[in-house]
Amino acid sequence: QQPGRGLSAAVGALCRALPPRARPAPDTLRRARFDRPQASLDFWRLLYALLKQIHGGKWTESDAIDNQIRFVKSALWYHGYGRPELYRLPSDGSAGSRELLLAFSWLLHRVSLLEQLLARNRVKTGDETSVCTCEDALPNSQKSTTEMAPEYALGDRIDVRYLQWLNGRLRFQWRSLHAQHQEQCKLLHKIHLFTSGSHMDQILGHFSATETDLVRQPENYKQLLRLLDSETMQLEAYLEWKQLEPVYWQWMETVLDNMAEEGNMCKSQDAHIEKSGLSKATSCCPWADGLTGQIDRLSRDLMTLHDQLHKLVTHRKAAWCEKV
Repeated sequence: QQPGRGLSAAVGALCRALPPRARPAPDTLRRARFDRPQASLDFWRLLYALLKQIHGGKWTESDAIDNQIRFVKSALWYHGYGRPELYRLPSDGSAGSRELLLAFSWLLHRVSLLEQLLARNRVKTGDETSVCTCEDALPNSQKSTTEMAPEYALGDRIDVRYLQWLNGRLRFQWRSLHAQHQEQCKLLHKIHLFTSGSHMDQILGHFSATETDLVRQPENYKQLLRLLDSETMQLEAYLEWKQLEPVYWQWMETVLDNMAEEGNMCKSQDAHIEKSGLSKATSCCPWADGLTGQIDRLSRDLMTLHDQLHKLVTHRKAAWCEKV
């Protein structure tokens, strides 16, 4: 009972540490552990919402499920998830909840999923801006792009005019981004200048853009307090999750063990069916003995060839990795 309570606490803390709009019920993870089809759609939507937030995209719950599944598969492939069983799942979300649980756990470990989500969804009360050095590098970058574009043209396979159009479009968007960054810095400087000496913190000395907006519209304080309370609850759940995280990974080891046992059972059943079919054939047909002997020899030859090809591929991959 004690490990069960620890697992429930770990799963609950994990769910509470996720963003509110993409927060699953703890029962969803438990149903996925037994590969229940009822949890498949919930897991596809969960992964879709989380991966959209990581990649900075906009998402709505009204998106078609096949589009969500297609995006999740492409995003997992981009991050390097190589389990082929996931990419064979149907596009209607009718099965595969345990495979999705494995993919979700892989994201937790591989890409620091919770940390990225907490950083992206942090409530910003102060002013932050990056240091921009684009103005100094503008002439050199323009010169390099205009000179390098014809050199990397691929002859008749790609039209050079299309590459020039892409180059011009990229430069235009880069200039627009640079202008917007400068405008943001100017506006922040005006706010800091006009509110200088008004802040209780004498070291800071001025209001941020959020604080200035709250002074002008005090009714927004309630919304800010709700956001801060939600973020505090997420951080507390994250701290609890870090303490109970080993319990979760022990549970995932049992999930993997069960999957391996089911895979071995399926293989043994298939082998039993094949053997029973061959025995029936030999009992019915006297000429089947020679045929089964030939099949066994071919099977051994195929296994030997498979091992040789596997060794060759491993050697080639190691050679390519050394060259890279």
